[in-house]
Amino acid sequence: MIERPEFELLKSSGYHWDNPFDIIKIFEKKISDYTGAPYVTVTDCCTHSLELCLRYEILKNKKIDNIIIPKNNYISVPMMLEKLGIPYNFEGKEWKGFYYLEPTNIVDMAIRFDKNCYIPNTYCCLSFGSKKVLKIYRGGAVLTDNLEAHNYFQLARSDGRDLKFVPWTSQKNFNVLGFHYNLSIEDCGRGILLMDSLAKVSRHNKDSLDGSTSYPDLSKLKFNF
Repeated sequence: MIERPEFELLKSSGYHWDNPFDIIKIFEKKISDYTGAPYVTVTDCCTHSLELCLRYEILKNKKIDNIIIPKNNYISVPMMLEKLGIPYNFEGKEWKGFYYLEPTNIVDMAIRFDKNCYIPNTYCCLSFGSKKVLKIYRGGAVLTDNLEAHNYFQLARSDGRDLKFVPWTSQKNFNVLGFHYNLSIEDCGRGILLMDSLAKVSRHNKDSLDGSTSYPDLSKLKFNF
């Protein structure tokens, strides 16, 4: 059996944990300290982070009649809105690093990951990957200062599971409709190691992409579904 090396690398770097889920919390704490966000929930991708934010807003009885997004964008964003049945329009504005899903306070920050990048009173959604600042194989996160929303994200990203219950069958009550949007523990371990390297760099990170030039104009595409 071929095993990934993250756990042994963490141990050799002085990390200890009581159960593997503690590694998720260590990674989330490092992102919190780095970005300045009070609360962090890691997910398997930025698109699912955006989706969970919109689902939370809908659960709070906030009617979303229409979302405006930049036309130069990644295709998963409008597809996610289609999935949720939320109408949307493309806007031709330039953007770099992040943009708002207007008129909400949800921020697509897929191409920015920098010291103190969190914007207060928002949900900032991050992306990790080979072309991003934090080069995990795949991943994302939701940053917020809303504790109630954070508690929802923690459950919703893991099939409604409270990770304090091990095994999961010892959890008797499931109060949140969950989704299989969790980041693997191994990728969280990789994230910890990458964060430790990032912390040694004093300069600010450059945005990994320019949103206005790196993505195609989605308004020119035809969605036949």
